[in-house]
Amino acid sequence: MNIKHENVPGQLQEVTIEINKEDYAAELDAALKKQRRTAQVPGFRPGNVPMGMIKKMYEKTLLVQEVDNIVNREMDKFMKDNEVKYIFEPLPVESKSRVNFEEPDQFVFVYEYALAPEVKLDYAKLPKVVDFTIVPSDEERNAFINQLRERHGDYVTPETVEATDSLSLQYGDDKEGFFFMRDLTEAAQKKFIGKKKDDAITIGLRKAFASEFALARFLKLEQKDLEAENEYKYKVTIKHIGRIVPAELNADFFKKAYPDGNIKNEKELNAEADKVVTAQYQPELDRQFMNDAIEMLIDNVKVDLPDDFIKRYILLTQKDMTAETLEEKYNDYKRAFQWQILEGKIVEGSDIKVEMEDVKNYFRDYFIKNYFGNFAADSVKDRVEELVNQAMTNKENVKGVYDLLFDEKLTALLRSKLNIDHKKGDAKAFVDMLTARADKSKAPAKAKKTTTKKKAEPKEEVKEDAKEEKPKAKKAPAKKAPAKATKEAKTTK
Repeated sequence: MNIKHENVPGQLQEVTIEINKEDYAAELDAALKKQRRTAQVPGFRPGNVPMGMIKKMYEKTLLVQEVDNIVNREMDKFMKDNEVKYIFEPLPVESKSRVNFEEPDQFVFVYEYALAPEVKLDYAKLPKVVDFTIVPSDEERNAFINQLRERHGDYVTPETVEATDSLSLQYGDDKEGFFFMRDLTEAAQKKFIGKKKDDAITIGLRKAFASEFALARFLKLEQKDLEAENEYKYKVTIKHIGRIVPAELNADFFKKAYPDGNIKNEKELNAEADKVVTAQYQPELDRQFMNDAIEMLIDNVKVDLPDDFIKRYILLTQKDMTAETLEEKYNDYKRAFQWQILEGKIVEGSDIKVEMEDVKNYFRDYFIKNYFGNFAADSVKDRVEELVNQAMTNKENVKGVYDLLFDEKLTALLRSKLNIDHKKGDAKAFVDMLTARADKSKAPAKAKKTTTKKKAEPKEEVKEDAKEEKPKAKKAPAKKAPAKATKEAKTTK
């Protein structure tokens, strides 16, 4: 066995692995004997098939496997022993390799690999990135409080219909349906307002409901089963009127809404409303901040990449990719790779890590907020832990939360390192800012690829009642590039 490498100027390097017969003979002989013990050949009992027949049937296949294993092992050892920092996977250089399994006395494998670029980050010299903070409007604050008052309000059955009510109707041949007045168009609402129990009207339900989803729900159908030409015109009779009378903001309300005693008066409720409303916008604010930060870093930090090597890599690893399509999309690929390298440099030396206990805490908080918010913590502790343990058995759930928490930590790290242009305003001001930016660039605003994930939620099987380590890239195989490598593949070692 002989491994040759000579450092040359530039990012691209070559390594040559020479394999002689004696390098694989013992492993091949052991593989053949193992195959003989289990081979199923008519006329012979397992273990008694003549070795000559075994060689004729399996030797070439096993030889390819053993040589492939040696190349992978030696390539990995070379990279580790020499502490080589490289990007992507080494690619075979067919023109310099000599691989003929019909003449197995010697194999020569030549691989080309790309050294990781040196990245220099001087945060002080980088342009500022806008970080927007939402200041809730009075309308948003009041909407939150009113929803809370309705949730803890009293259910009554009034004499006449108002715009905030829910109705049960009888229609057709003794069919019944239920809807909220808000499900109707404004014109349809006017036909019901002021009506009493047992009053009847004739109405086309398709035009009455503001959405096909609401219509299908009333008719107890799947939305796909609605008949496109059917107006669903019926004489309907009001059988029941329901109304929620919002709770008064008194001591009893605060005790029901916040049993832990954290919120005891209107001032504290207003502060809580602002906190909740702001939190609802935060994922989108984080996403926009990350978009802007990524674009700024890619545009202002030098990350050298070997374009021809990358194109060859993509064409070899993506079966459906054509040279023409790659030329059209290459800039997007390149920027994605540059960001992956920058991300590695940014987190280098930081304490960013996500433990499984962090994932459990996320699930724990999720279930408490969404299902047990009105219960004393001690009374639901065991049930919450049961749901958390159930959620942890779903690998997709765990990975989704792992990625989300990692991205949150990365966002916080960037906020601590980058030069920030702090801006504040309500939701309209945020949208206006994005619109003005889009108009200025004379291009429609669109989402850019970021690492920020949307809020992770357990799957439905977890919700009824109430990251792992990122995979490493494959080693370089003996004869071809990795079968799976996309923009999302890890590019640094």
